[in-house]
Amino acid sequence: MSPDGGRVAFQLDRFEQTGEDRLEIVGRWYGVRGLRFVRPALTVQTNDGERNLLATLEHKPWAAEDGQDWIAAFPWEGDSPDPGQAELAVAPSVVVALAHEPEEKSRSAAGRKPTLRTRLEESETRRRRLDSEVAWLREEREALLADKQAAEADADRARAELEEARAADAAVVRERDEGLRERDAALSERDRAMRELEAASEDRDRALRAREENERRREQAQAESAAVAEGRVEAERERASAIHARDEAQRERDAIAAERDDAVETAARALAERDAALGRGAGFPAVSAADLARQPGPPSPHTPGRHRSRLPKAVDAADTTARMIAAGALITLLLVVIVVLKIA
Repeated sequence: MSPDGGRVAFQLDRFEQTGEDRLEIVGRWYGVRGLRFVRPALTVQTNDGERNLLATLEHKPWAAEDGQDWIAAFPWEGDSPDPGQAELAVAPSVVVALAHEPEEKSRSAAGRKPTLRTRLEESETRRRRLDSEVAWLREEREALLADKQAAEADADRARAELEEARAADAAVVRERDEGLRERDAALSERDRAMRELEAASEDRDRALRAREENERRREQAQAESAAVAEGRVEAERERASAIHARDEAQRERDAIAAERDDAVETAARALAERDAALGRGAGFPAVSAADLARQPGPPSPHTPGRHRSRLPKAVDAADTTARMIAAGALITLLLVVIVVLKIA
């Protein structure tokens, strides 16, 4: 019955198995204004007994409007059942058989006043359905309690997993922070290494420049050393040449001195012979050159005074020449010694 006193009717349009584990019911409701459907339940009489099925949640909340298409799906295994052996319950007071009836008959049945026998049959059916629905509600309650317990267990597990996730997240955050610190330390170390590398590069460049400067100086020193060596060789040659010139001058001086000595000795003999000649003419005894030579301390050509005045002009000329030659030789020797000292 409907809340306004009218009879509730259901027009079945389709009752079929759409899959190996799915049974669908499609139809239209009449006289359901103001009714609130619960989860549909299907009772099927089979050869193995009665089977009670609950609708899947696919079409929840299963709201119905008069004359509009309505659908519900139920889990099913086995062959497709006979709709004449099935009853559909959508509320504690709304239980309908699923036998196909013409739409006009359904409409007329919904508007015709039922007989006493019909009302009794309906009451018995309603009682039986209410008992079935109470049992179904109890099972539903137990299922809901089990679902609640399972949900609570799932919630506990979820909370535990959440705590674990939070702990893991905290560990990940700590690891992330540690990684960030290690990264920052690595970046600092890299920057320090880069600065050290730049400093080492600058030191290397300075060392290369210093080495190039040292190479240039070494080459310059080698060139100067070569020039000094060449100058030393040239000085050695000039020194050897000066020594040779000095020796030549000494030999010339010795020769001049010997010639001078010979000239002095010749002048002395000539002087002795002159004196001997003069002695013979004046009545003095004759003195030979040999006697003069044997006399001690013969007059020297360098002796000043009256003895020098008696030397002939030839002796004075020879002595002067010898002195000039000796002075030239001495000057030459001094020049050679000065040149050698400068070279050394």
